[in-house]
Amino acid sequence: MTKIINFPNSPKSKAQVEAEKLELKKLAVETSLNLAMSSSIWEHYIFTDDDMECLEQFGEVMTFSPTAASRLISKLAAQNKALLDMQIVEPDYEKDPWS
Repeated sequence: MTKIINFPNSPKSKAQVEAEKLELKKLAVETSLNLAMSSSIWEHYIFTDDDMECLEQFGEVMTFSPTAASRLISKLAAQNKALLDMQIVEPDYEKDPWS
């Protein structure tokens, strides 16, 4: 966990308190996703809003086991494909895949 260093005898700022809350939320989501994706019934997992928010904001610094990471990629890709098939989301890559 990232530790925010506070000067001695000084109160925590609002930003520090918020940052600590976000860090705890990230750790909770990271732990639950690692557990869910390592489970034998991982394909039935339904992502929560917190899961998606934390993956969006902190995905590059979250740590997953190799099995959990590959299953997470597979599950997210399947969800993305389902959205594309329902035409809820327009694919941007059809116009210019390198933009």
